[in-house]
Amino acid sequence: MTPEETQELQKCLEKVSAILLKNTPSEQLKDFGSIELAVRDHFLKEVAPEIGKIFKQQQPNRSRQS
Repeated sequence: MTPEETQELQKCLEKVSAILLKNTPSEQLKDFGSIELAVRDHFLKEVAPEIGKIFKQQQPNRSRQS
């Protein structure tokens, strides 16, 4: 990853983090353990599926060979 891409990624992650934080109940922000679980939950439900879709779309069509 280039330094420019790293910087762009950081900006995007800050924006995503702000959105997820806004949508996290305050009781899940009281200690490190509950914050970690909230982040993991958001990642598994919202972030990972979208990243997976993008990666899958970029996969070249592979034909089955016998």
